[in-house]
Amino acid sequence: MKILLADIGGTNIRLGVADTAHDDCHLAAIESLRCEQFAGVEDALIGYCARHKLQPDALLLAVAAEMAGDIVTITNNDWQFAASAAARCCGAARYMVINDFCAQALAHCDLVLASSAAPQPSRHLLRSGLAKPMTPLLVSGPGTGLGVAAVLPCGDWVAVIEGEGGHVSFAARNDSEKQLLQDLQKRWGHVSAERLVSGPGLEEIYRFLTGQTGRLAPDIGAAALVSTGPDRDAVHFMMTAFATVLANAALSFGAGAGIVIAGGIIPKLAALLPTSGFFERLTDHGRRRPFLTDVPVYLSTDPLAGLRGAHNAAITQSLAHRWQTL
Repeated sequence: MKILLADIGGTNIRLGVADTAHDDCHLAAIESLRCEQFAGVEDALIGYCARHKLQPDALLLAVAAEMAGDIVTITNNDWQFAASAAARCCGAARYMVINDFCAQALAHCDLVLASSAAPQPSRHLLRSGLAKPMTPLLVSGPGTGLGVAAVLPCGDWVAVIEGEGGHVSFAARNDSEKQLLQDLQKRWGHVSAERLVSGPGLEEIYRFLTGQTGRLAPDIGAAALVSTGPDRDAVHFMMTAFATVLANAALSFGAGAGIVIAGGIIPKLAALLPTSGFFERLTDHGRRRPFLTDVPVYLSTDPLAGLRGAHNAAITQSLAHRWQTL
């Protein structure tokens, strides 16, 4: 069965084709496009299928959105569409919709299963620990938003908890974070973790630290990598705030198998992690310091992890009920 895979975030849409008859994911016809190039997802899918002369048997959409019926509203861009209509426009007879971080998590499900984890060139060990196979794995990372998911052992395979962990309340841990929290509360009322730990969040942090507006996250990140100053201070601020999010989620899920950092931002700025205070904050949780110290931390640098994980979703028994037939 030929399946069209689409990984849709706030900024990019990545597309590929795989055959679900094979457990190993062999992606073909891979494209990575900007969402802003298209009026909506149907426009993107129709063009892709035309370019590759493709009529897929099935469509699997991994989207940065809450899972709530047929209507999909992308959290951080203006796309809204019916998943059934997206399937019809490319000629697919079946479709499934999952959260984009469900796909990111399933790209690393080997870390959960006993004795199955193998080195991957696009997954790097940032901090060793005492991994506990057959326990949950946390996968999280900032991009346009903040994704959070957990992979759980389920018999011989896995299940995934799809949540909206980026929208939990931000937890300030020091005076600077408290001051920024108060600043953002005046504008938003509720301040989620995503308001700080994301591309737009990095811009807010820079504004807070400098009083200057208009500096974009890519420019902040690029400058932070080459010199000290407010750009690097803003990146360090975001990284320690992210560590708090990870620690809270790892404790909530009991993520003994490890933490995988994904998303579009941290892989580009990973050189700054050791000096940012990230690892110190990650373990600074009082009585649960030993647990968090033992948790291995990995970095995913695979831009196609969402597509590979989407393929795993297509063959994951715990998600089989999510297939819809037209």
